[in-house]
Amino acid sequence: MTEDIVGPLFSEEAPEVQLTNAPLARVLAQVRFPEIQSVQDKRFVAGFQERIRRTYPRANFETINGVMLGPTPQMTTSAIWRYFDNARKWRISLSDTFMSFETNAYTSRKDFTDRLRDLLEQLGQTIAPTHIDRIGIRYVDQIALEENESMSHMLRKEMIGVNDIIGATHYMVSELEGETKEGRVLVRWGHMPPDASHDPEVMPALHQRSWFLDVDSFRSYEEEAVEFNASAAADVIYSLATRAYTIFRWSVTDQFLDRYGRKTT
Repeated sequence: MTEDIVGPLFSEEAPEVQLTNAPLARVLAQVRFPEIQSVQDKRFVAGFQERIRRTYPRANFETINGVMLGPTPQMTTSAIWRYFDNARKWRISLSDTFMSFETNAYTSRKDFTDRLRDLLEQLGQTIAPTHIDRIGIRYVDQIALEENESMSHMLRKEMIGVNDIIGATHYMVSELEGETKEGRVLVRWGHMPPDASHDPEVMPALHQRSWFLDVDSFRSYEEEAVEFNASAAADVIYSLATRAYTIFRWSVTDQFLDRYGRKTT
């Protein structure tokens, strides 16, 4: 078992362990802000693209349809601008209420946060959000399992669930939401059958059984939004990422770390 990290929602930062083959399906950060209707206009967002296009030269536009609930439900349509690096490993999404940044080529908190900090600075200088409603970062691990493979030796006993007690189940998902030292967290984990995903947008389904761990670490300002500050927002993202990592380290065993290439000094 890894060294005991007591109370992962409020404990000190877990020591970082580099994995050469980490089973990360995706890492996604998002900064939400009060609606900026001008983002729907291509001419308005052109300045933002001009600032980032050397690193993220690929762009496309998507229209997302939704429903506004109320006495008379109404269909809503919003624009999302997508920007990618040339290899399409990194994606930026910009809408009238948020900017998100995601990758399946994650290497470290520092690298990810440094990239995000630069994007937030360009966002502040061009799109110019005035306030922030919510900041969050999400880590999704995904492991393909053989037909009768167990995760029991890979996880802390509190994370195993009933799958290995009552026999292999077709589907099992656990969920935890609570406060943390940095804000709040929503953690979901469990087993998926073949060709299934708890959230296909961030974790594509595999053609075999799988186990996943999805940690969403966030801070909400919706009751009293804070002024937009790119550097401060990036610092918050880093602290939220550290909390997510501490929860991950609390959840897994030494066998997990060894299987995915723990580097030793």
